[in-house]
Order: sequence, then structure tokens, then C-alpha cells
Amino acid sequence: MSESNDSGPPEVASQAIEELSKFASHIGRRWRGSDNLPDLIDNELFSVEGRFHELGELSLREFDGVPALIRRDIGRLPIFEAAMLSHAATRIVVSAWGKAVPEHARYVFAGLSTRAISTVREIAILLDHGYAYGAKSRWRALSEILVVARVIAMGDRFTATRYKEHRWIILANERAKTGRTEWEANLPSPEVMKRRLVRRFGAEYAGLYGWAARITARRLGVTKPGWQHLQKLARVDEYIDRVHDAHHSVHGADAYGLLGTVEAGSGIFHAGASPHGVLNVARDTIRLFRQTLSAIFNICFKHADARKPSILQGIVEVHLLNLEVDLGWRIMSTNPRVCERYDSAMGDLWSEAMDLLEDDDIDR
Repeated sequence: MSESNDSGPPEVASQAIEELSKFASHIGRRWRGSDNLPDLIDNELFSVEGRFHELGELSLREFDGVPALIRRDIGRLPIFEAAMLSHAATRIVVSAWGKAVPEHARYVFAGLSTRAISTVREIAILLDHGYAYGAKSRWRALSEILVVARVIAMGDRFTATRYKEHRWIILANERAKTGRTEWEANLPSPEVMKRRLVRRFGAEYAGLYGWAARITARRLGVTKPGWQHLQKLARVDEYIDRVHDAHHSVHGADAYGLLGTVEAGSGIFHAGASPHGVLNVARDTIRLFRQTLSAIFNICFKHADARKPSILQGIVEVHLLNLEVDLGWRIMSTNPRVCERYDSAMGDLWSEAMDLLEDDDIDR
């Protein structure tokens, strides 16, 4: 499925290379080295535009066929299933919390869960089409939702309110950076809202993460929190390496990110689909999504331990955990190195257990 492999490029890519080379040669024969190259190309494009359009449609159909190839190579990916079940559960829960949960907490629950589910569906589409590196880049958004949800759940009854209204601070700050000051909405301007909110919540509220300032002040002694302080509170050390990978897959400025366009095994740059890494990214995505949803539910559970939401959250938690475990076993069954590491770790574990039993027998 790669655009560069031992058998050569796929048919559509090969045709595109041939057509573009022919057109470039055609332009080369007519260009006299003057500054009118763009005009010359524009005048001659009519002869190949139809063919380019045709190849574009063929490329789209080839792209649409990739999920079937991915499923043939590595099997079904259950990420849409996870998103579907979670979406249904959160839709039911939004109306089931009752007035025991503050309005703004319910608002934040609905907003963060929607963003998380939408992000997971984006990941699913990329994985279904063989773009594991691109899918990994969306971990950045999902992991940030996890951090925010965990920190909000640590706060008081008004933390959700502070988080919800903090959008005015961000909007005012962005307008100050860009110099865009027009405001046509039938509401006070962001600048007016910022002044009101700072008077209400304190000067520290004007910071980038000012909504969390009271929590970091109480737990860390930090009144002007940065992202690293929120991460510390959320205890997301498990995801540090994965999030760093996500950063590299987002940024185009560092050379390390180029590795995401190298075909595993051949070492050749490619821009096409590949089954490489898809299962691993799928498994890690399910795990991160499961923990993120749990944190989002806790925003409301801190106010009311309602029976129906508890049951729904439990169903989602257990089902996603089963999907995660199943993907883990599939990775082991298709990756000899993972199997070796697992066997080695289990061997060490059994050895330690036997040593403890022998020591216990000696003590007796």
C-alpha cells in the first residue's frame, strides 16, 4: 500500500508520474528562459487538465479502497465501535445527571466528551486508511482533554464555571495578539468580559490556565500555572513518551518528524498508506480514550454519584478495556519481538514469585 516498495508505485501514482513528466517536457521545449514561465504553464494546462482531473478521481477511489486492504492485512479495528458506544452513553447521561450536578459541570461534561469522541473518530479514519503516524498526532488533543478533565475534577463546585468562562480570556488575548478588534455579536466584547471575569475570579484568572489557578495554588503552591503544572496534577506520566511522539508528528519544523514518512523495512520515503504501526496506535488510542472518558465522568460524579450514569460509565469502561486487551493480544500475535519481551517479562515475574515462595518455605 506504500507509494514506494519493491514492486514499484501503485498504478495511479505511476500514471501521475508519467503524465506530469510528459507535461514538464512539453513545457521545457517551449520555455525560452524568460520570466513568463507561469503564464506559459497556465496557457498550456488546458491540454492536460482533464487527465489530471481523471487521475485525481482514480486516486480518490484508490484511497477509498484502502480500509479493505488494512482490514485484510491486520483485521478489524474497533475504534468506531468504541466511539459509537461512548457517544450513546454520554448522550443518555447528559439528561440523567439531574439538578444535583451544576449546570456548568454538565456543560463541560458534554463539551469535553464530544471533543474526545470527535477526536477518536478522526484517529479511526486515519488508521482505517493506513496513516498511523497522522493518527498519532491526534493523541496530542486527546491527552490534553485527559489532563483538563482530571484537573477540573479536583476542583470545587465552581471550577467548571471558571473553565467554561475562561474562553473569554483566551479570545481577548488572541484578539490582542492579532490586532483584530471588531466585534459584531450582540454581547459585551471579549475585552469587557475579561475585565469582569478578572474582577470576579482574581488577577491570576487572566493567565493562559488561570481557570486552574486556585487548584494549583492549593495543591502545588503555584498561583500562575503553566501546562506542566496541570500535567503534574493529572499524573499523566504514562503518556509522556507517546505525547512527545505526537508532537513530532504534528510539527514540520524538526527533522525527527521526517521518520514518519519512511516506510518500515525499506527505508524509502512514502506518502501512501501502510499497515505499519496501525495496531499499536489503535491499542494506545483505546487506552487513552478510556481513561479520558473516565476523567470526564468524574467531573460530574464528584457532585452526584447517580445510579444510571454509574452503570453507563461502567459499561463503557469495561467494554473499552476489553477492546484494549484484545488489541494487545493481536499485537503480540503479529509481532515476534513483542512476544519475546512478553515471555521474558513473564519469565522474570515467575522467577521472582518462585524465589519468594522458596524464601517463605525457608522462613517456616
